[in-house]
Amino acid sequence: MVLIDSSIWINLYRKKTHHIGELVWSLVANNKAAICGQILVEFLGGFRTALEWETNKKALELFPFLETTKETYMLASNLLAKYPKLGPGDVIIGATAITNSVKLLTFDNDFQLLKSEGLELLQKK
Repeated sequence: MVLIDSSIWINLYRKKTHHIGELVWSLVANNKAAICGQILVEFLGGFRTALEWETNKKALELFPFLETTKETYMLASNLLAKYPKLGPGDVIIGATAITNSVKLLTFDNDFQLLKSEGLELLQKK
């Protein structure tokens, strides 16, 4: 399973990047692409019309959803204390991937900081 970061969803929505799209849709076809609450907030929160928001919400509801547990939030708070550069959203996403033992697909280089904490990255440039 791979947690798809909001940086990937935003890129696909705005630029329709071919190479990353192929990877994401391959993961989707094999039921290996997941989302979490923070990613939903970051991606859907960027839409300004009800139609765009509703259309994309329906699409994302089809993906496996990784729950953010108390354990995840405890890890996220520890990570935020260690790596304040990341900010609350990124540490929640990183902690969700770590506690669910999944890889994170992202364009965000800041997540490199969490590799030493057990985060596995599928990073794209």
